[in-house]
Amino acid sequence: MNRIPVGERILEERSRNRFTQEELARRLGVSKAAVSKWECGQSMPDIALLPKIASLFSITLDDLLGYEPMATEEVLEETRRQLAELLAEDLRRACDYAEDRAALYWSDPELLRTVALLLYTRFIELADAGEPDGAEGAQPVAELAERLLRRTLQLDPSSSSADLTLQTLCMLLAFEGRDGQAAELVERMVAAKPNMAAVTLAGVQVKAGDSEAGVRTLKRQLLCSLLEAASCVQALAGFQSLALADLEQLAALAEGIWLPSGFDAVAPTLAPFVRIAFATRLVESGETERAMDELERFAQDLEKCCKTFESPQNPPLFQAVDDLLWQEGGEEAQAARSEAAASLRSSLVGGVVSSESWAPLRGNPRYESLIRQMADGEGSL
Repeated sequence: MNRIPVGERILEERSRNRFTQEELARRLGVSKAAVSKWECGQSMPDIALLPKIASLFSITLDDLLGYEPMATEEVLEETRRQLAELLAEDLRRACDYAEDRAALYWSDPELLRTVALLLYTRFIELADAGEPDGAEGAQPVAELAERLLRRTLQLDPSSSSADLTLQTLCMLLAFEGRDGQAAELVERMVAAKPNMAAVTLAGVQVKAGDSEAGVRTLKRQLLCSLLEAASCVQALAGFQSLALADLEQLAALAEGIWLPSGFDAVAPTLAPFVRIAFATRLVESGETERAMDELERFAQDLEKCCKTFESPQNPPLFQAVDDLLWQEGGEEAQAARSEAAASLRSSLVGGVVSSESWAPLRGNPRYESLIRQMADGEGSL
């Protein structure tokens, strides 16, 4: 934010409105000398005069004071870039910079969320590194991230980004051993039964003669339900306590959600994540032939997932509620998607290669061939 002294703003607005200093002074009931001192920065108007000055110029008090409560895209990008650089070099300077940005834009949830997520990510990296400058040395980073995440939720409790903010805050609290606080934040939001509000609302809208609104309501709820189901299935697959038979049924459910024509872009990572969890459990149970069959299917799912990342096709059914769908974007968005696909491939294939669970199959020609094909992006077998 560029701060414009009040005197400079008064001079600028007086000139724009073609007032002389004498005329402005008369309208405000002050002396010409007072106006001159304001414009030269030698003194400030009495606080009681500020609303009258703003009204006279037909501007807001924020405009008069040079206050920008919401960051522009340029400010957001510059903040993101500079904070990322500082976090990699000097934690103290990074925290000071983050504090300054937050103070200037304390009412802007988007900027606060951006800063908080960068701080959170760096804290987790340091804590996981096991180095002297780990979790303890980075504690101020975590504390600042928590404060900004809580402020963001306070400002923006029901936006499309609120779930990400809440999830990040809960993960931060849990990482620090404050599981009770994390659970308390989110427990009241967990549904205890199916929510029929959308069906009821759609019925009311149809009765009122607005069937299009009813269709939009139900399509939106259906899409949200699919995304929620996909998230639950993917998360459940990560539980080691899940029985192998249950995991097999979960893989079938994931395939059912994922495979219908035109719906793969809703949850592109679902099948690969569940499939590799199932395959890994099979090899741990000594069922190596079934594990290899599932690994082959995982390779195919992974290839399809990466292609979806690179060229997502939104399901036509949900075009009426496209705020939850993939946005087309330009070359920059395309590059980001390709990078995400490559990162996902590297992460999942690297996980198989480094996992001790798959050690019994190392050297197996079928296994080694699959790993090479997946690493090279040739999963269509």
